[in-house]
Amino acid sequence: MQLFESLSVCFGNGEKADPYLGGCGWKDLGPIINELLQNIILLGVFIATIMIFYAGFVLVKGEGSPQSRSRAKSIFLNIVIGMILLIGAYYIVEFALDSLGVNAEFRQDSLPKR
Repeated sequence: MQLFESLSVCFGNGEKADPYLGGCGWKDLGPIINELLQNIILLGVFIATIMIFYAGFVLVKGEGSPQSRSRAKSIFLNIVIGMILLIGAYYIVEFALDSLGVNAEFRQDSLPKR
């Protein structure tokens, strides 16, 4: 994950020979937020996949009883709601970055190694 490398570049101590090491400017904020959002979305998709398998397990284990069907249905519904919220949050942050004037070129580039 490049996110942790980027954060260590930004928040590392600047006691090396170059006094500019260990700090980030505003232009470095966009790639960090972009990488963080991508990692959160990947984690959300991974958790949703596990929950889909769990809902299927509940349905199969309950042998089609009405209780297991309603429980699996509620799990699936919660997965769909969670994914809608996750994707909606992503677009809200993108809109906020656009409103603050963070250009797309700064959001898509990865942080340079210093």
